[in-house]
Amino acid sequence: MTHFLNRVRTVLRRGKRSSTPVEPKASGWKRLPSHVFVTILASCDLKDIGSLSLSCRELHDRVSRLEFTIARAYIQLRKQMNHQSYCINGGLSPGDDIAFISELFPPPPPEYSTDMPHENAEYSLGYVGDLKRCWNTCIRLSYHLADHAVEHHLETDPLAQPLWSSSKTEKEVVYSKAVALLQNKLLYPIAYVVFFLESFASSGSDSDHSSHHHKDIAASIERQQSILQNAPFEDTNIFLSTHHCMQLLFSTVQRLMGPEIPHSSAESWFSLLLTTSTMERIVSFFVSVAKDSQRKEKGEHDSSWSHRKEFLWEMRGDLNEYMASFSDHGEQTPLEPKLNHLWFQAACNEMDRRGAIPHTVEDTEVHVLHGSVVKLECEYCYDRYDEQ
Repeated sequence: MTHFLNRVRTVLRRGKRSSTPVEPKASGWKRLPSHVFVTILASCDLKDIGSLSLSCRELHDRVSRLEFTIARAYIQLRKQMNHQSYCINGGLSPGDDIAFISELFPPPPPEYSTDMPHENAEYSLGYVGDLKRCWNTCIRLSYHLADHAVEHHLETDPLAQPLWSSSKTEKEVVYSKAVALLQNKLLYPIAYVVFFLESFASSGSDSDHSSHHHKDIAASIERQQSILQNAPFEDTNIFLSTHHCMQLLFSTVQRLMGPEIPHSSAESWFSLLLTTSTMERIVSFFVSVAKDSQRKEKGEHDSSWSHRKEFLWEMRGDLNEYMASFSDHGEQTPLEPKLNHLWFQAACNEMDRRGAIPHTVEDTEVHVLHGSVVKLECEYCYDRYDEQ
């Protein structure tokens, strides 16, 4: 009996020792070395990083501490991926990530603090988010512009009309291929336009558009031309392709604004769009036109109202607000925005300075059908056919 009691006491003592609280193990995320944690998050989508950060306080704190390193790694990884894709396939698709736009728009000057590594201070996930929004705007606008340009070409070009097959399937194939090719040519020039508008918006001492654009037109155009004399526009091919893109964008918007906005007034409206909200508002205009097209296909078209009419009506309010801003600055005679006030006059002056009037640019045509092409050109293009 004594032997049995001794064994019971031994088991009980072991049970007491085993019942001592064991310190919980740290989560797998916390145990990951920082460089591994950064590598994993850099390979995720930006939305996934945000969702992961909101999943628990521990992850939120760690993402916050390593935010600048993650942002830098995020961009570097996509630059490597795009470089590999270019080497293998010889080109990039419009859906590729933000490598190009991050080089066009480098991080803002760093604001150093004691708890922030200097080499990472200029990067943040907010900066990466801005890059993605900018790139998505370029993709959307390049698609809408290509879509309307190809459609207008097929409806009006004398070579395209008789060749335009009655087969619905063939139409869709030809049309989709032409839109994709044209979008590919327009995507980067549109990004350069955004760069120009952003550079000009920050080039003056006063950010107010009335002093920037109309208080001294000559000085405004001179500042714009100075932007065109620096990278990336110092490359004449980039400069001219961007000008051709702007010319196509204006002619397309001008045509789609009619008949409510006559051609003679469309220049002011287009300049106002560029002046007040860069490219986002122009994308909204194309979206309104697309919505009307969908309603028309469904038989829901109402001649008394449309998304496009509503957009143009709202723009009248923008114009009134724009004109009222001059009276706030004590100017007696308001000056309407003109097409030459933004890009076009400065571009003409710069082309003249470089001796690029007239000019030719290689690879400016998109073949739609046999002998039928969409051309990216401007009024200063040299017409080679006149020599023949």
